[in-house]
Amino acid sequence: MQAKFTIRPAKPEDRPALVTLMQLLQETERELHTNRSPGAEISDAHFAYLEELSREQNGQIYVAEFQQDILGFVVCFMEKLDEADLHVVESDREFGYISDLYVVSTMRKQGVAAALMQAAEQHFLNLNLASVRVGLLCRNESAARFYQKVGYQPYEIVYEKRIKEP
Repeated sequence: MQAKFTIRPAKPEDRPALVTLMQLLQETERELHTNRSPGAEISDAHFAYLEELSREQNGQIYVAEFQQDILGFVVCFMEKLDEADLHVVESDREFGYISDLYVVSTMRKQGVAAALMQAAEQHFLNLNLASVRVGLLCRNESAARFYQKVGYQPYEIVYEKRIKEP
């Protein structure tokens, strides 16, 4: 059964709740990789950075809401490759990018993340973009399964080797 909720653009008054969710997202990622800073230390500043990126790059932040509670959010904006990136055809040098997606743990597998992704995809369709990309940590297998379930396929994988411990 799918929960009842609405998807809408974030409002300024949502910011405190969104910063809290950003902190939770950061802590989730800290469990997956040692290079993530503690959420309490960076969530406010990082969210401000994402707000600025969204403003500057034709983006949007959407929230899922139920009875005035924020259940999750997605941050999306347009990315543009350099004109000199000739290895990619010109029509694909601009694309939508999903930088962050988070849903509170009690609402996962209720359709919230899929609805947030659909809102971001519609935003990019309105910008006449042909593709959307999303990044995730390789160890985030549940996110990989979700993205594949909603139609995303691996595009490019970046490998990392730690040559010095933090």
